[in-house]
Amino acid sequence: MTFWSANNVEPTRQYRFTISDGMNVWWWAKSIEKPSFDIDSQEHKLINHKFKYPGVATWNDSKITIVDTGRRAHELYYTLIGSGYGPDAMMSVEGIQKVRATDNFRLGGDLVIHQVDSEGKVLEEWELKNPWVKSVSFGTLDYSSDELITIDITVTYDWANLTN
Repeated sequence: MTFWSANNVEPTRQYRFTISDGMNVWWWAKSIEKPSFDIDSQEHKLINHKFKYPGVATWNDSKITIVDTGRRAHELYYTLIGSGYGPDAMMSVEGIQKVRATDNFRLGGDLVIHQVDSEGKVLEEWELKNPWVKSVSFGTLDYSSDELITIDITVTYDWANLTN
């Protein structure tokens, strides 16, 4: 008998999650890095001692791996175009703008990660505020493999809210 069975506790599983953008559940998502943060530290010297003080919290980027279902590469490319990027200098005079990048990526709302239990009950809800696509890798082609094509998306955001 495992220790969690004796204590009537069920550990959370990595494969029980959903991602949504306010309008769509990303059923094609294979994995996502949950939000994480770092806090800067400042050192102050007083005679022969150094004292450390907390500084500013910075939310780290999250990497999402999705399975290409035939149109995902196109959707991500048009997200880039909708953000203000233009391959031709005349297409986009203003360039990529945050307001366009966040509005274009999140569609109906912020990016939301639900971690669920075996019955589908939400254990954690992470809401990534003002997310936008920082980088995309469209996968690797290989004649020696029959694996699915995956696309890696790095999403950056201002902060994350955790609710239960």
